[in-house]
Amino acid sequence: MTVQMKNEQKSIIKPVLKVLLLIAVPLVIAGALWLGSYIHGLIRFDEAYFNAEYQEEYSSPGPVAIALETAIKHGDTRLYSELTGLKREIMLESRPKMAYMLLVEVDESGYFHYLYFDFDTFHRQTHYIKEVNQRWVVAPEDVYFYFDSGQWLRTFMPLAMTWWAILIVIGLLKGLSYLGARTRTAYGY
Repeated sequence: MTVQMKNEQKSIIKPVLKVLLLIAVPLVIAGALWLGSYIHGLIRFDEAYFNAEYQEEYSSPGPVAIALETAIKHGDTRLYSELTGLKREIMLESRPKMAYMLLVEVDESGYFHYLYFDFDTFHRQTHYIKEVNQRWVVAPEDVYFYFDSGQWLRTFMPLAMTWWAILIVIGLLKGLSYLGARTRTAYGY
């Protein structure tokens, strides 16, 4: 191989690597978020909320949904912490006119979607309940929940597709500019 061919190969490799890195940006971001949520999931729950007493009390999603209504109505942060089983405490706003309405769906990830309705403001809220360590817990909508439930794809896919579409448009425009410059050079312009 001649020196000129080696230089041409090196000059082609750098732009190709840059393009591949740009293509991989959404995947790297998603991978980093998934890894963070996975690590957080390992230390997420407080083992004190998973003893035999809690496993018996919250052995199915129904009692959790009913207790959640009580916690929401009274703004009972202690009961909400018990229902979530998390190490961190989440402050809960009191909503006296909030009522449990119905089970909306059970998704393929094992989350039960319960609908609650506020009769003062007419707002609906969906709360998610899932079995964890042989008891049922309320799952707050956080990064761990979005990755575990698969709902992150609803946000990630449109953003990733937009990113890739922008890269394609920029690539096409750059290619057309390159072809235009070569054509002008070939015809002496």
